[in-house]
Amino acid sequence: MVQMCNGLCERLKSTSFTNNLRYKIGQKWCSLCAIFFLTEENTCPCCKTRLRSKARSKKYDLPRM
Repeated sequence: MVQMCNGLCERLKSTSFTNNLRYKIGQKWCSLCAIFFLTEENTCPCCKTRLRSKARSKKYDLPRM
């Protein structure tokens, strides 16, 4: 079974912020729909793909205390 975007994401997408702030405030990225969501779930509400909750780039990682 192939996962595909169902179009629900356009109604559910979050407001825009700079990339490093998105993950800090709790937004998650769906790589299939290519949209950020503000959700507590680990799967996309549109296509059920697993959401990314951390930045891939090291420069956007949170500083360690």
